[in-house]
Amino acid sequence: MQYAFLAYTPSEETDRATRPIPGALADLFDQPDVTGWARLHAHESATTLRNDEGRMLLTDGPFIDSKEYLAGLILIEADNLDRALAIAEGMLQETRPGTAIEVRPVLAGHFRGA
Repeated sequence: MQYAFLAYTPSEETDRATRPIPGALADLFDQPDVTGWARLHAHESATTLRNDEGRMLLTDGPFIDSKEYLAGLILIEADNLDRALAIAEGMLQETRPGTAIEVRPVLAGHFRGA
């Protein structure tokens, strides 16, 4: 089954896009379980599109205001949730304090990493 890891980081970490990915974490991204990943710019760069009863509303900025923001998306293959959580825990140990990883099963779709 494919799982998505949504990596959240404190909002004050907006300079992270200019920093290299730490070596140990980069090595984990190269593991066979990881099928793709994307590092995202800071939440201020977001544009939100919302369907309001057929009218499309365009808003600068993220959909919600939060102390954390979605910093990246990692797709993995795992036999079950326990294995997915173990992979996420290994990655979380290599991140900065305050980072969170949300684990969700993927319903459908395909993503190919760079």
